[in-house]
Amino acid sequence: MKRKVYYAIALLLAFTLALTACAQAAAEEPAAVESENTQPAAEEPVKIGVYSVAWSPSSINMIQELIKKFNTEHEGKIVAEFVQGDWDGAENYITAGVAGGGGIADVIEYEVNGAYSWYQQGFVIDLSPYITDEVKATMPDELWEARTADDGGVFMSGTVTGSYLLIYYNPKALQAAGIALPAEGEVWTWQQFMDNAKLMTVDANGKHLGESGFDAGNVVQWGFMPRLDNEKIWEEGSLYAMQATGKPLIRKGDDGKWDIFFDDAAKDALKYYLSVIKEGITPQEAIGLTGSSQDEAFYQGQAAMVERDVFNVAVLHDNYPDFQFGVMTIPMDTVNTYFQDPTNGQGFVIPVTSEHPAEAAEFVFWMQEPENQAMWSKALTMSPVNPKAMEDPLIADNPDFVAMKFYKGIEKLVKSEICPNQDEFVTTLYAPTMMEVLMGNTSLDDAVTLIKATSKDILNQ
Repeated sequence: MKRKVYYAIALLLAFTLALTACAQAAAEEPAAVESENTQPAAEEPVKIGVYSVAWSPSSINMIQELIKKFNTEHEGKIVAEFVQGDWDGAENYITAGVAGGGGIADVIEYEVNGAYSWYQQGFVIDLSPYITDEVKATMPDELWEARTADDGGVFMSGTVTGSYLLIYYNPKALQAAGIALPAEGEVWTWQQFMDNAKLMTVDANGKHLGESGFDAGNVVQWGFMPRLDNEKIWEEGSLYAMQATGKPLIRKGDDGKWDIFFDDAAKDALKYYLSVIKEGITPQEAIGLTGSSQDEAFYQGQAAMVERDVFNVAVLHDNYPDFQFGVMTIPMDTVNTYFQDPTNGQGFVIPVTSEHPAEAAEFVFWMQEPENQAMWSKALTMSPVNPKAMEDPLIADNPDFVAMKFYKGIEKLVKSEICPNQDEFVTTLYAPTMMEVLMGNTSLDDAVTLIKATSKDILNQ
């Protein structure tokens, strides 16, 4: 009987232990399932904003295409998002963003001189920590130096460089006047340019400037119609002067001080440039002319020749796809060298408010790779900062780049620094004084004397 009791107790104990084991297993099983399902969450790609000042249809479309290409190549790591900006609004955009502590793009496109000012004000970061040997090789040393501040900080990347000013001409106007284009490898001198512009300045009766009976009050086609405002008087006038001397107008003298230097050759070029209204080849209305108004006048046949940078080739193709026009180099009395200021150009900066500077730097230096450079330069018809991009078929086989390639073949980068007070000097003294010369109210010699009287004070303040 006791054995039965013991047996029953043992059986009950075994049953109890079995139930306990099952209960423990049941309790542990969800934990095992939970462990299987609790994997580290995949990191979300970093998002960066790219503020672009692209404004023509082709350039806007291309920067968006490049951003998509970047995102594909950096899938799962970085997502760049396009932010449409504009040249006039960029200054306020970054100023307000930095003052407000953020809320702006991680990458901002701008021009070199303006970017340097932002760096001095503490708005943008030094890109040096992100520049590897591979990145360094994507741009010539002179262009890196142009983007390097006095403290050694690199304040901007590079996208396009240089100012390649062209004369755009209407082939029908040249043909009607019996004018032949310069032979290959040659350019018109200033005097040839002025003489030919007079032949293409035509009144309603078909008579040209200088011909007996020409009606100056009833001109239907002007020989030359540049944009003549304070900004262009400096940009284009100083470029003509530099072509004549091989030196920037504003530079440091032997005493180490900033000044403006009017060499005789520079003054000769400026005399031609500032005499176009007086000579009768340009209308008074060219003063204050906008780019779009100039393009329309050129398209409508009101101007036989206009003056624009090389980028306007793409703009005219966008806006007037059926318009047949040609381009030639600017007038120069010597053709052996085209002097280029390395501080002319564009690129990207990273504002101090960016929370993802490493990823932003990845984008800005990705844009310096040859293939991406070729795509961007083609859309803008501007010169890439990476020389290898010129070998890409997008540029090498492109007739729109023929004039630029001619310039490139005789190009020499001049020694140039950024004067921090240049904008104030140009705005308050140089441009308004030279405008008086253009309008015939004073002579160039008197204007030079007036400018030199206070130039050092303003440029070195």
